[in-house]
Amino acid sequence: MRFYSSHQIYNPKYRYYLNSITKSQWNERSAEERRRVYGKWVDLFEYTPEIKEADICLLTYQWNYYVENDRVAEAAAEAEVARPAGKPLVIFCGGDFPARLPFDNVILFEFAGYRSDPGFVYHSAQPTALNDYVREYCAGTLKLREKQEIPVVGFCGQASTSPLQTAWRRLRLAKCRFDYEHGRSRWEPPPFETTAFRARVLRAFEKPGIRTNYLARRQYQAGKSKTLTDQSKERIEFVRNILESDYTLCMRGGGNYSVRFYETLCLGRIPVFIDTDCLLPFQDMIDYKSIFPWIDAGDLPHAAEYLRDFHAKLTNDEFIDLQKICRSLWIKHMTPDGFYSNLHTKLRELLTFNDIPINFCHHRNA
Repeated sequence: MRFYSSHQIYNPKYRYYLNSITKSQWNERSAEERRRVYGKWVDLFEYTPEIKEADICLLTYQWNYYVENDRVAEAAAEAEVARPAGKPLVIFCGGDFPARLPFDNVILFEFAGYRSDPGFVYHSAQPTALNDYVREYCAGTLKLREKQEIPVVGFCGQASTSPLQTAWRRLRLAKCRFDYEHGRSRWEPPPFETTAFRARVLRAFEKPGIRTNYLARRQYQAGKSKTLTDQSKERIEFVRNILESDYTLCMRGGGNYSVRFYETLCLGRIPVFIDTDCLLPFQDMIDYKSIFPWIDAGDLPHAAEYLRDFHAKLTNDEFIDLQKICRSLWIKHMTPDGFYSNLHTKLRELLTFNDIPINFCHHRNA
């Protein structure tokens, strides 16, 4: 698939912000080196400097770059180039905040968006890039659990709070929302205080017939995000918590997505997904609700009952097979090779079977 990005605005100083497809092509590496660094998926895409020869236009940088560097006008100019050329515009956005684009009718992949947001040709999550935890922490061997009568539900992460801390966080969130609504902040804050929400999720599963395996921390990454390494004690505790649980609670934090969700699948464990209008990769292609427990955030009072019923219906063989399915789901759809292969397939489908609207409509403040 041939793509066009605007090389005229490229500044190596901001190479970090390039979308991954463009980044994989704009370098001096050989084809073999590109495969080694980025993955086999790079062979699916080819850069062309001539927009008329392209199948799609890729916004050169991730959306974060334009917002954080006051260059939204440059993004709008790229969109205006794609429109008369008749090319669909594909945008990526990383980080903890929804993109909130100033134009409609684009194809958007982001971490922290909301599934119900309207106005897109196609809207999906991009997964968090991970090392292979099975190789890194399990010597390359997938560690499977036998089914127990009582399910073990785990969680390790920021979820410990006090009434005083919650009150302070809610005041801080109210200020963030005021600043955003009055144009003083670039990014939209969460709709509610998320640490207290996580604590409420944990309490929902503290019911008879469920064994909890919680390590609720007071701070993000135990307050050591600047010094944390793959082999830090806190990191090992996090991975062990997933491995020593049948199910892992996966819910949003500051952003409307869960890195823990991808980590759980990677390790071959079953997520219990708490849905807050989240995006997952290719939700129109993958029936996630048929694979693992999916619980709407508004249905937390019945969450424990749902999990008990889900677990009780599984035989031991089915429980073991489900762990393998979760691991396979990560490999086939969440690794770079899996995700970009699916992306290529989805873009081909959109180009072939849909009349993609290209009249980008300005309708929001970025």
